[in-house]
Amino acid sequence: MASNTDSNPPPDMIEHLDLRLINPLIDASQDPEKEVRVAAIRALARVWRTINGREYGTEDAELDQFFEPLTRTLKQALGDEDKFVRVEAAEGLRELYCADREVFEVFVAAARDEDESLRSRAAAAFWMGVSDSRAPLWQVKTDAGLEVLLSLLQDNSERVRNHALRAIRSVSLSEKVSAPGLAEVLTRFLQDAEPEVRADAAFALAGVDGAAQAALPVLVELLGDEDILKRKAAAFALRKMGAEAAPAIPALVNGLQDTEVKVRARCADALGQFGAAADDVAINALLEAELQAEQKSDRETSVAVKRALAAIGEEQVAAAQSRAAARKARDFFPLSGFKPEEIPFWMLMLWDADANQRARAVNALGHLGAAEAIPELRRLLNDDDEDVRQRAAAVLDRLGEQA
Repeated sequence: MASNTDSNPPPDMIEHLDLRLINPLIDASQDPEKEVRVAAIRALARVWRTINGREYGTEDAELDQFFEPLTRTLKQALGDEDKFVRVEAAEGLRELYCADREVFEVFVAAARDEDESLRSRAAAAFWMGVSDSRAPLWQVKTDAGLEVLLSLLQDNSERVRNHALRAIRSVSLSEKVSAPGLAEVLTRFLQDAEPEVRADAAFALAGVDGAAQAALPVLVELLGDEDILKRKAAAFALRKMGAEAAPAIPALVNGLQDTEVKVRARCADALGQFGAAADDVAINALLEAELQAEQKSDRETSVAVKRALAAIGEEQVAAAQSRAAARKARDFFPLSGFKPEEIPFWMLMLWDADANQRARAVNALGHLGAAEAIPELRRLLNDDDEDVRQRAAAVLDRLGEQA
């Protein structure tokens, strides 16, 4: 009969293999040599990841039996005389969802340490502690946490800076943040040579009070990026900015036609943030997107668009629809059969109280190439009716004049 050493271990042995290591590793975590303590704690964390991931079919009862001694061991290690042991224990406790104030303070001390590797690990822990909701480190969002992150953003190490930037990004995308000097530091990252750094800085700035607009050029560019994840993140950031994102309306309108549903929905929500201040372009684009979404059975976009239109207001939407209908009617005005001797009549109509008549007069004068109407057309660049202003600008351009 072949022995177990000559073949694969039996299933029950594999199933409980890692659990058999727990007590020896706990003992090793008390070893006089710091390298041994570090290795033991690191191994215990690895065992936890393995059995918690159910790779060996561990039962909940066995997990509970393991959790208590492991937690106790790691918490004891937080007070170790060696800083590397303390950080190793803090990282393990965060993964065990036990990231209390004491764990946070260990990372704060590491963030201020002269050793670059410790600062990097602290910055990475802050980042993961915000972005990974399963193992949170909520203290990162406090004033104390933001203060530490601000110092890490100015670290000499690129790796440390990048980890800290991602942490700030994760914080600011979840809630508005404010810290003295933060906006200034993040704005400098917008000029970085690396596209990823510029993107992270823009996402971070979107949630910083009073500084979001500095990120607009980068966010608008990212909204048209070929990377779906970047477009989704940009749309999310612009939605978070609310009315501050007004200069991005054309980009958001284009985003309503994106191939990714999340981008379309977030762009719709972003346009809804403008409320009654939303212009006709945004409203009509939302109405068109609503129609398209219903035709394609795209429920997520449809719901987002309806939510945006409701935020803008029924009265505002109806007025925009009325103006759109009027513009379409003006386009049916005939542009043939005019005579040069009619130019004085059409110039007089430029003063008519009815915007429809003024628009028709602009069309006619443009068709006739009436250069003598240029001064009056310039006046209409300030007309109360947006469509009249646009038509006047178009005719001036056709006549070779700068609007």
